Amino acid sequence: MRRALLLLALLLTTVTGFAQFTLDNNAADEYLRKKAEQAEARRVQDSIQQVQLEEQQMMASDIRYRMKWTNMLTYRQTIGIIENGYNLSYYGYLNTRSTWTYPISIRLSGSKSYNEANMHPGYKDWSQSLSYWGLSGFRNLKDNWYLSLGGHLPLGWERFRYDGTDGEHEFEFSSEKRHFHLLVGLNVEERIMYMSPDKVGLVMGVGFYQRLMNSKTYTFDVGFSLEVGLKF
Repeated sequence: MRRALLLLALLLTTVTGFAQFTLDNNAADEYLRKKAEQAEARRVQDSIQQVQLEEQQMMASDIRYRMKWTNMLTYRQTIGIIENGYNLSYYGYLNTRSTWTYPISIRLSGSKSYNEANMHPGYKDWSQSLSYWGLSGFRNLKDNWYLSLGGHLPLGWERFRYDGTDGEHEFEFSSEKRHFHLLVGLNVEERIMYMSPDKVGLVMGVGFYQRLMNSKTYTFDVGFSLEVGLKF
């Protein structure tokens, strides 16, 4: 009987020790697995940080990343002593820390009406088409408000017929004959503009302009303008 009890106790001790060994072995495997996962996560994080660092270094040394180009498209309504019209304008410039920013600008204009009382007599059915090429400088005044000074060369043509009342063009006068004349001039402008600080945002402006032209019907025009557009 005593021998049987001793064998039973020995058997229980052996089973308990084996179970403890199995539990310890499983715990060790779980610990090693977690350590391996943590090491892999650190390796992935280090790889991501290395890629980000290399990208930052590339952007710092590559001129394409250091120079940011901004575009603006605007619609402008003008009212002058000669012409009441509108135009579509494009501005493109590099963002810099300079006091003044000088975008290139291209402007296509159209006319709604003309003040014939302020134009030279002797012509009828007159109209003109102009495009403007030049620069406009922007200077920050405060917050998102800017002073804009611009100079442009208007290039285009005018179309007209002589009305035969000036005593010089009776022979040329004909209801069928239309004349064309090349236009070249100088246009300057002063504006106050609001530009959104966002990458894509609203642009608004109000200002004055003065224009000299070699037109048959006028040599000087002056007026004011209202402008609205999009910066992107």
